[in-house]
Amino acid sequence: MASAKRRRCDTESGHGGRVFNPSWTTDYFVHEQSNSIICLICLEKIAVCKSYNVNRHYTTKYAVSYDKFKGQFRIDKIELLKKTFLAQQSVMKTQVISSYSATKINFLMAEAVAKSGKPFCTGDLLKNCLKIFCKEICPEKTPTVEDLSLSHQTIARRVEDLSKNIELSLKEKLNKCEVWHWMNQQTEKSINHEIISYHCIKHQEQLCAKVLEMKNVMKLVIHTVNFTRSRGLNHRQFKQLLEGCGSEAEDVIYFSQVRWLSRAATLKRFWILLPEIVLFLKIKRKHTSLLENIDCLNDLAFLIDMTQMLIELNLKLQGKDQLISKLFENVETFVLKLKLLKQQLSCKVLVNFKAL
Repeated sequence: MASAKRRRCDTESGHGGRVFNPSWTTDYFVHEQSNSIICLICLEKIAVCKSYNVNRHYTTKYAVSYDKFKGQFRIDKIELLKKTFLAQQSVMKTQVISSYSATKINFLMAEAVAKSGKPFCTGDLLKNCLKIFCKEICPEKTPTVEDLSLSHQTIARRVEDLSKNIELSLKEKLNKCEVWHWMNQQTEKSINHEIISYHCIKHQEQLCAKVLEMKNVMKLVIHTVNFTRSRGLNHRQFKQLLEGCGSEAEDVIYFSQVRWLSRAATLKRFWILLPEIVLFLKIKRKHTSLLENIDCLNDLAFLIDMTQMLIELNLKLQGKDQLISKLFENVETFVLKLKLLKQQLSCKVLVNFKAL
């Protein structure tokens, strides 16, 4: 049984396996192309590489018309069909290459438009400029330019594809980076609680500032500043008082809830002008007991020092081309600094508190 099967395979292929038999070309007008059998007459692909399948395809479709070709006439006919087939393959290959070139140019143009910051409709202008150039310098390339699609919709899609590719490439490179894996491991180890929300690393100091509210102190400062500046008469009298006292600062600064960085400037200027402010409030017959209370002043000084430290952290996190590892290091350093300050306060060491 096994020997019979082996003989059948030998008969089918002539090489002891299912491989193309060169004699099939003369017998059945077929040609081998990329490990596939192609009929030279109809250019159909014969699915199974077996003598039976090749013979059946030829016999049922073309035997009546092509059996009349004998000897050299048959060989010449096969060579003519081969040349026609190879010419068609060459044309298709050229079209594929042309399509690839057009797509590549399309992406390069989209990248150039995106980098320049120009609107996506600029692609149509670029295409018209390329047409003018090709007609004057290389007319044979004009059809390739005609095939380019540089409409604003296409440019938008290409830019989106490029951005996704860049994001994917960055993620792949980060996954190969040992430092990145180490940072992820350290972060997972350092966080032993459920993460409720996420926040940009460059704006974590804003969250700290919002948590460090000390509403009683800020309410007193804001109320005093508003009383001094909101009314024109009070403001003019206060500035005259500052001039008469020879103060180093010209005026108090408004606080804006939206621009949280103004908190540090407001508090610092308020601290500098505190004696003049107390004097002005007494002239206006306003209560100054809180501004002269030692506990309230200590809270104010503490808030001033902490907001100033947050400003310094913010400046370290600003700027272009900073590595995330450096940003993370600055935040972690600030956290360690806070722990040190807590220990110093418990021991009543105020060396790092300038106002307190």
